[in-house]
Amino acid sequence: MCLKNMGVGPLPVYIALIFFIQSFIIYTIAVIRRDVDPIFPYLSSAADRRPESCIFSMGTNISCVLIFYLIWIRFRQLRGCFYHYHNLKYLKLNWVSKWFGYLAVLGMFIVANVQETAVTVVHMSAAVCTFGGFTIWMMFQCYLSFKVTPWVTRRTVFFYRLIFTVLSFIFFFTSIGFGTAAAHIFHQTYPDLPTPRPWNRHFYQPGYELHQISAFAEWGCAISQVFFMLSFIPEFEDVNVVYSFESMYIDNRVPEHVYYDEEPIDLPPIPLFN
Repeated sequence: MCLKNMGVGPLPVYIALIFFIQSFIIYTIAVIRRDVDPIFPYLSSAADRRPESCIFSMGTNISCVLIFYLIWIRFRQLRGCFYHYHNLKYLKLNWVSKWFGYLAVLGMFIVANVQETAVTVVHMSAAVCTFGGFTIWMMFQCYLSFKVTPWVTRRTVFFYRLIFTVLSFIFFFTSIGFGTAAAHIFHQTYPDLPTPRPWNRHFYQPGYELHQISAFAEWGCAISQVFFMLSFIPEFEDVNVVYSFESMYIDNRVPEHVYYDEEPIDLPPIPLFN
């Protein structure tokens, strides 16, 4: 099928490709340069040093724009459905869902441009907003998908989303819980030292095993969210975004389909400069 006939269906595919290609490149470079331990480093730890941080920033900034676009399209799609049936309750839920999605995108933007060791508090807070905000957005979308099944969403797609929503929820709290526990155990032994960033199994670092579970859960949460977004492909194939261009210097009577090799249309001149 030609891409122009697929609407915005390929959008989630672009997001997934950027994530997996970027993660592979960053992880490979970080391990080769021995910037991180090869066994389940945090996403941010692998991208903390140059050149990994540069690649991470570029890829994630592009992803922020695409995910923002995806959230907006989904919001408008569901808003049209609920307006048609005059359902005020679901219109409000859809509106709230949109802002949790935007919060996640804002957190992702901060994570991409503020490295873990640069300003730790800002980076960690933004990471919680990213994974937590997107998990909440997924929960809203899963519920709203159930309400438009089978008219907009197929039942199999709803169950697919439900599975990855539950996984994202579990992985999110597992990562936070075990990460906090790992830092607590480390500081019980070394109260005057900062939390290792990154953790390394070649040194004695109490709590390292809990850190591995936390890092594994973080990867699981991110991958679950990417696979959740891929579920919008069939629904977005029927969506086309139309834009219009207006300017005080352009006569709106000129049709959009005029080509340059055609004869000019006889219209009265517009006084651009007096």
